[in-house]
Amino acid sequence: MRAYILSIGDELVSGLTVNTNCAWLSQQLTGLGIGTSTHLTVGDEPEPIRKAIQEACDKCDVLLISGGLGPTEDDLTRQMIAEALGEKLVEDGCALEQLEHWFKSRNRVMSPSNRVQAQRPESARCLENTCGTAPGLAATKGKTRIFAMPGVPREMKEMFTRSVLPEIKQAAGDRVTLVTKINTYGMGESILGEKIKDLMKRGANPAVGTTVHDGIVSVRIYATGTRDEAIAMTQKIREQVYARLGALIFGENEATIEGAVAALLKERRETIATAESCTGGTLGALLTDIAGSSTYFLRGWVTYSNESKTDELGVPAALIAEHGAVSEPVVRAMAEGARKRAGTSYGIGITGIAGPDGGTEEKPVGTVWLAVASDTGTEARRIVFPGDRKAVRLRASQMALALLRWRILDVGFDTVTK
Repeated sequence: MRAYILSIGDELVSGLTVNTNCAWLSQQLTGLGIGTSTHLTVGDEPEPIRKAIQEACDKCDVLLISGGLGPTEDDLTRQMIAEALGEKLVEDGCALEQLEHWFKSRNRVMSPSNRVQAQRPESARCLENTCGTAPGLAATKGKTRIFAMPGVPREMKEMFTRSVLPEIKQAAGDRVTLVTKINTYGMGESILGEKIKDLMKRGANPAVGTTVHDGIVSVRIYATGTRDEAIAMTQKIREQVYARLGALIFGENEATIEGAVAALLKERRETIATAESCTGGTLGALLTDIAGSSTYFLRGWVTYSNESKTDELGVPAALIAEHGAVSEPVVRAMAEGARKRAGTSYGIGITGIAGPDGGTEEKPVGTVWLAVASDTGTEARRIVFPGDRKAVRLRASQMALALLRWRILDVGFDTVTK
């Protein structure tokens, strides 16, 4: 089955309101094994709405419409569905009764304009709205099932779950689509994609793709079939992804890299201290976003000035004068100073140029030195991160977490990213 989602409203096409309905509906359909071929948004004009409905019915099995069911002149969905079906609008007695009861139960007088909300195309059915005044509509044109719902997200979700979902489930049968997201950090999407490109064949089941968000590269697996079939297919692909990407993977679905590091530290009863310069406390914030962080995060320093690096962490002033604050010797001293002064298992140092100013030809904006110190020694890396100031700070903090995770797992940086 293929679905088409049509969103209607001037507020959507103008950008004044973010269209969250289509994303939510697509997620519900994916869980049923129904692929969404198109998201289309049109304004409150009759011809674009009618044309969109006609075209959708030629292309899909299920058409989900949200918006345009209100009582005002610019609410045109019911009229345009009727035109697409070649039918007249008729008043639905049951829907009118529910409307009148809705207003009466709230001690409100129903406006005459609300009566239009009880109208439906002749062959259509009204769907009860338990959260508002706009009934939905269910109709069929050829092989296409049409469901029109209110644009208000709360009303739409309730109506979809209560009235639309059971019908679509019955039509879809026992097929489901299981979506698994495998999260990685430390390798760019293009290079990572090369490692799994044979798994990403277009039209394959399971379908495999990659997405990037805030520096996290995720491998997504979409397996469609009966539940048992989808589980088996997902597991087969998952095993291949893990075999190829190894320690780059830090978790699945909603897992975060800071959560993965926190779990390792808790499990091993180890502790961490941080010494940050250009990231301004971002790393410490990530580590303490996890409940129970006081068991592993003992202390953090934000040492922006050269003097603070010396006073707080014991970095020799002569070392900074000779190599500069953004350098390998200084970041090593920061990590080691943090670990020594806090008495922790690990110390992390970060120093760099987040921008937008301060870069040079030798040290451009985005240059960051990171170091992890432990009882086995100190490892440092220089990385030039792309993006604006906010992106550089976040990605540097995430990379510091990745380096720490690999150190805990005793996996070499070069081995992981080769």
